[in-house]
Amino acid sequence: MISIIIPVLNEEKTIARLLQQLNQFGHEIPYEIIVVDGGSKDQTVSIAEKWAIVYQLKNANRGAQLNYGVEKSSGDCLWFLHSDSRLGATKNLLKDIQMVLADKRYSAGFFKLSFDSSDCFYRYLAETSNLRARYLGLVFGDQGLFMTRKSYEEVGGFESIPLMEDWRLSRKLRKLGRFYQLPVEIVTSSRRFRKGKLRTHLKMHKIKLLYLMGMSPEKLAQRYYK
Repeated sequence: MISIIIPVLNEEKTIARLLQQLNQFGHEIPYEIIVVDGGSKDQTVSIAEKWAIVYQLKNANRGAQLNYGVEKSSGDCLWFLHSDSRLGATKNLLKDIQMVLADKRYSAGFFKLSFDSSDCFYRYLAETSNLRARYLGLVFGDQGLFMTRKSYEEVGGFESIPLMEDWRLSRKLRKLGRFYQLPVEIVTSSRRFRKGKLRTHLKMHKIKLLYLMGMSPEKLAQRYYK
């Protein structure tokens, strides 16, 4: 079975589209969809309950939500998604994920990132993100990271931290084996850049630099969500 795990917080405008798409996979390969809510104040939970198993953690951070989703899941394959993502194709996708994870050379896989805008800036972001994941082994949450439960448990899973949980997990997974990039697009929202593309881009790079210099994820989150 493949367990699809999605952390959410106030995502009533995005969650339905993704869940509807995931429910089109059919029954050839068993899968479950688990949504872990971190204390939404809108209609996220009631919407998600129509298409997924929903758990609620009050005032939880994203790392804790992801880890809790794994604890509640049953699959031997784990696939993590962001609620504002959508898949470029779904045909044979679950079978492709299983084939990648059956190859012992790979400890994890991810998708080809793109944005919901054709602007040159977003094409640049997508390409550099894909290169970073492919050659540096740094896969972030919007790239649809997937792995076996065995690999997840071997590296200790997600840490219960508010930021950089995907960075830490992917670095540990990379030590187990190579990453495989599926040639399928995962389209993510450009909403985080609406307050200014260059300003937000530089802010994100500053967050990464501060992390490399030793700043805690808690302090980084205060800056990131400010």
